[in-house]
Amino acid sequence: MTMFVLVFSLWGFNGDNWVYIGNQYIYNEPMPVDICLFIAHQSNWSKYEANENYRLSVECKPALKKTGV
Repeated sequence: MTMFVLVFSLWGFNGDNWVYIGNQYIYNEPMPVDICLFIAHQSNWSKYEANENYRLSVECKPALKKTGV
């Protein structure tokens, strides 16, 4: 079963396109996709956006498999 992590990433509008700024936060606890999507859903969050040129993206991404070293 594929597990997922919750990822928050910051995006900026350059006048033409939305571009990834390079900052992200990852909740490191893998979870099933349905739980991740529930947490990520916009209705579960309050947001305050004072600058229309920046956005925070909340997504579920497949967790990387850890390998033993």
